Amino acid sequence: MSAIIVALLGAVDRRDWAALCSMVTPDVVYDRPGYPTIHGIDAWLAFYRDTRVITTGRHHVVRVLADDVEGFCWGDFAGVTRTGDPVEVLFADWYGFRGGRICQRRTFFYERAI
Repeated sequence: MSAIIVALLGAVDRRDWAALCSMVTPDVVYDRPGYPTIHGIDAWLAFYRDTRVITTGRHHVVRVLADDVEGFCWGDFAGVTRTGDPVEVLFADWYGFRGGRICQRRTFFYERAI
């Protein structure tokens, strides 16, 4: 399942919505800091197309650990926001898998929060 994690992040970077949707279950759940929990493939796609503050960027995955049930990855991301500001952040993701696809994702960012 390591390959699907890398493929998903690549699809996000390319803005390849068809590929992105093919990797998740219809009832996918996504938790991400600063946003309400995303439920379902339609909301997942709407987030990436219309809501996410990033317009372009690239994930650099440092490591992936995964089995058939869950996976974890970490790395860094560099991109540009909708307002044209550059962004660089360390990230980590936890994934749940079902039927060979991603059914749950939780993203963490390494930033000062408290």
